[in-house]
Amino acid sequence: MAHGRVALVGAGPGHPGLLTERARALIEQADVIVYDRLVSPRLLLHAKPEATLVYAGKAPGCHALGQREIEAMLVDLARQHDLVVRLKGGDPLVFGRGAEEAAALRQAGVPFELVPGVTSALAVPAFAGIPATLRGVSRSFAVATGHAGDGLMARVDALAAAETIVLLMGVSELPRIAGELAAHGVSSDTPAAIVEWGTRWKQRTVRATLGGLAHEAERKGIGSPAVIVIGQVAADASLGSWFESMPRFGERHLLLASSMREALAHAAPLEAEGAEVLAYTWDRARSLRPSEADAGLTAVAHGRPVGFVFRTALGVDAWLCAVQRAGLDLRRLAHVQVAAIDGYVAHALRERGLSPDARSLGEIARAPVDLWLVEAAGSGDDVDAACRASGAEVRPLNLLGARLAPAVPARWQPFVRTWRDVIADWLSEGPADLWALGDPALMRPLALELGMDSEPLRRADAFGLAAREAVCGA
Repeated sequence: MAHGRVALVGAGPGHPGLLTERARALIEQADVIVYDRLVSPRLLLHAKPEATLVYAGKAPGCHALGQREIEAMLVDLARQHDLVVRLKGGDPLVFGRGAEEAAALRQAGVPFELVPGVTSALAVPAFAGIPATLRGVSRSFAVATGHAGDGLMARVDALAAAETIVLLMGVSELPRIAGELAAHGVSSDTPAAIVEWGTRWKQRTVRATLGGLAHEAERKGIGSPAVIVIGQVAADASLGSWFESMPRFGERHLLLASSMREALAHAAPLEAEGAEVLAYTWDRARSLRPSEADAGLTAVAHGRPVGFVFRTALGVDAWLCAVQRAGLDLRRLAHVQVAAIDGYVAHALRERGLSPDARSLGEIARAPVDLWLVEAAGSGDDVDAACRASGAEVRPLNLLGARLAPAVPARWQPFVRTWRDVIADWLSEGPADLWALGDPALMRPLALELGMDSEPLRRADAFGLAAREAVCGA
């Protein structure tokens, strides 16, 4: 039986800047992404709009799928799709069971690729200002799991010999860990630290001694996921809490935009200051329907004065796809009028070599056309009225359509997630500010789909993000 291939990809501990180039390239190309609980939803924004998202998360004591089921799922999906990405938090070969999944794929004859990720064992302490080694203090470190079920704590004698000990998955067993280490010669006064949700917006760091860390963690409500560091490096304060001190640390922002490309460009400066950003866009909510532009392009080909009114940058892309599909020479578009309802859309037109003929309702009303085709997205009675005022015929242009349900074997269908599901899970972690990259009236339907109809929706340029132009008609 023919197979596609599976990429077992390390996503890092969550911060988007820690995603490797190879990991991002594979996420962008994937037909299906099977992701874990500890994978930041921000990383899924790199996926193509039509990619199928499958959740295979494991919380302590609550597994969506068992390990053998996940392995069977990867084999099944590889039989139907060219590229399946198994996205795992941290590094898939550092307590990530990546080797087990690779072995199962190999046994089933499925080609696979292993992509290492930035391990949380080193990145999470670094984001808390704790080095694994430090000249004159620590020249070695050991990484182990603190989970009793994995049995690795049985080699406590070897672990205790390291100058720095890094433990993953040991929050609930801190008292046992401290007792076993103390029994093997590690002083209960040894500096220790625990870092919860490292590299993410809710990162918290607690420092204490090995003997007192469990009490302090419980007192402050520290839970999983967390990384434990034991050794003199945990007392070093020379690096400070640099990540938690960033100007926008703890902020969460949800961007509503026309395209994910646009949203990611605006997310970058916010993330550079410590904020966590997610986005919902028209190209995630809808599929392109370039065939809807065929009638208008037929009129263009016959020399009729036609105008196109664009509400979203995605609509511009769909229209240009239709032009290319029709084999229409761009020089024949000289008599076509293009109008941008919003400054962001005007910018999208310019990026594609087109200068808007109309950028205000007044300019639309004065345009010399016989037919206006108006992109049907969001509200816009004022736009329709301006088009009619020009004396032209007005027709809707439905360039965006509903997305089809992904093709996944029925057995795995309950684990498929939509983009709205991903965002809903993210919003359940805490509140977020809502921003529109463009006219809020055009982005409001996206907010409604997310159940955020009562939330204030502000223009992103008011937030300090670069404004493209003024809103059409403002």
